[in-house]
Amino acid sequence: MFEKRVGKYDAMLVMKDGAWEATDCPKQAPIPHDMFHYAVETVLARRGFIHRRASGEGAGFRMETSTESEGVERLVETMQADSWSGRPDASEVIDLFHTTCEARGDKPFPLTSEDIQAIREAIDELSARWVAVPIGGRMVLEL
Repeated sequence: MFEKRVGKYDAMLVMKDGAWEATDCPKQAPIPHDMFHYAVETVLARRGFIHRRASGEGAGFRMETSTESEGVERLVETMQADSWSGRPDASEVIDLFHTTCEARGDKPFPLTSEDIQAIREAIDELSARWVAVPIGGRMVLEL
């Protein structure tokens, strides 16, 4: 669940040990950073930060290394850049993903133009829903 807040951060809320635990999410248009994770992870059925938090892992600055999660993180960064840069051809996004992985020493996973389009559609849907949430309001997302 995401909560829209005043200031530089919104929040992702995860139930842990019977209580809600909040993780600050930098406001990065068109949706909070961790909502990009949701779009990438659900569209591609990959395990990244959102799935790891939902399964009870802590929200430290750096979680235990996982090859798949590191690739997901690089794709999240790439999809944010895609959203901010006018959405170039999907092949350019895939190339940027590979370059980003290479720069960080992470292993890229296979992506298609259809994958990029599906992630973009998920981001657009999340953005439309998020705009309608008032400050203090919450948006529930299912994994």
